[in-house]
Amino acid sequence: MSSVTWHDRPDLEEPVAVMAFEGWNDGGEAATMALRHAWESLDAAPVATLDHEEYADFQVSRPTIVVDGAGARHVDWPATEFGVVTASGRDVVLVLGEEPRLRWRAFCDEVADTLEALGVRRLVALGAFIGQVPHTLPTPIIGVAPDETRADHELLPSSYSGPTGIVGVLNAALPERGIDVVGLWAATPHYLAGNENPKAAQALLAKASALLDVDLKAHELLPIVDAWVQQVSKAMKESDELAGYVETLEASTERFEEGDDLVEEIERFLREGDG
Repeated sequence: MSSVTWHDRPDLEEPVAVMAFEGWNDGGEAATMALRHAWESLDAAPVATLDHEEYADFQVSRPTIVVDGAGARHVDWPATEFGVVTASGRDVVLVLGEEPRLRWRAFCDEVADTLEALGVRRLVALGAFIGQVPHTLPTPIIGVAPDETRADHELLPSSYSGPTGIVGVLNAALPERGIDVVGLWAATPHYLAGNENPKAAQALLAKASALLDVDLKAHELLPIVDAWVQQVSKAMKESDELAGYVETLEASTERFEEGDDLVEEIERFLREGDG
């Protein structure tokens, strides 16, 4: 029995898709921040919900209580949402959810079935990881894609081999169902781990827009990026040690030294903000 509930069955014309999942695949929450921005900015119409009842461990990923404007309390259960937007005159399916805990093969089948039902044959998957990169330089974007695509869009090659998340599994599973997939992975600074990274989110969304030749409103994130950079820069000015460490990363990411105290310092500053 399918876990997907359909809210609408739109007749789409050669739709493309973009997806992102919270969890292991989402360093600095960059991938989901990017997709959530596109969803809200383009006013996505919800078309389907994949309920996580069969795929979640609710003791690990708990539902949340939501109080509405009338004071009524509702339970918000983990789910994967499918929405449709029109961008640059083209139908785009957005897939936003939380990494499942259980039955990944069955989950991937349900995602693929839903994308097939919507007519999707091309998809960009967004991900982000914590790396030894400075925030002051352009966000490195690794592309899991054919060589020609990587060259055309200035994507870094990936030779990663090791544990993966649901995005990596879907990247492998969807082509078996006739859906071409390009994976975009942003590297986010390890010393800013635990904080949202709008710079990486903007970079991911801009690359996805270029790959699909649609406007996903990545430019609207630029003011948020500027404010974030200014906040981090202020933290650096208050710590010569932190500034020196970032300069070391700028010069060479190969010579890495542990910076636990610096991580704690900048995370504290970002949590507390200007106050």
